[in-house]
Amino acid sequence: MVNKVTGGKQFRQKLKQAADNLKSGKSLKVGFLEGATYPDGTPVAYIAAIQEFGGSAVIPARGQTLHFRYNEKTGEIGHRFVKAGKGNFAQDVVIPEHTVTIPPRPFFRKMIEHKSPEWGEKMATLLRANDFDTATALVYMGEHIKGQLQMFIRDWKRPPNAASTVRQKGFNNPLIETGHMMNSVDYSVDGDKK
Repeated sequence: MVNKVTGGKQFRQKLKQAADNLKSGKSLKVGFLEGATYPDGTPVAYIAAIQEFGGSAVIPARGQTLHFRYNEKTGEIGHRFVKAGKGNFAQDVVIPEHTVTIPPRPFFRKMIEHKSPEWGEKMATLLRANDFDTATALVYMGEHIKGQLQMFIRDWKRPPNAASTVRQKGFNNPLIETGHMMNSVDYSVDGDKK
């Protein structure tokens, strides 16, 4: 709601008020904010950074029970693993220590590269629409950029997941397994979450 301003003194007063609002020193942060964690306590920002820049993880050796289908008529054991409830033969094995390499998937940098050119105009529009109230405009801008970042996470395709990861997840969306990272995208204006 923009008020109608007429007259020199009233106009100057309104301009000063708008300028004071714009000089409020308010700031906007969008991304994986402090305190956002996975259920095991791992910071979401840590996992997002690994996805963004790539990395390697050493997986320690561990024991695991593998389940198979045993064909009683032929005496053959199936060559594919099955879920515990589907198998009739189990074998305990030791999986040796190994390294998993995660390729870079620069979703955050690409979102900024593709979307930031429009942010200045969008912010100007939001300021005008909100009577130059900086805090309100930044809240709307935060929602806007949050949605853009979530869209880039949801739609990211390259490089695809490894075939073993696709089998484990049941789908090939490199940046989504449970949706927790995408749903953790948030914003704050001057440190206060929305």
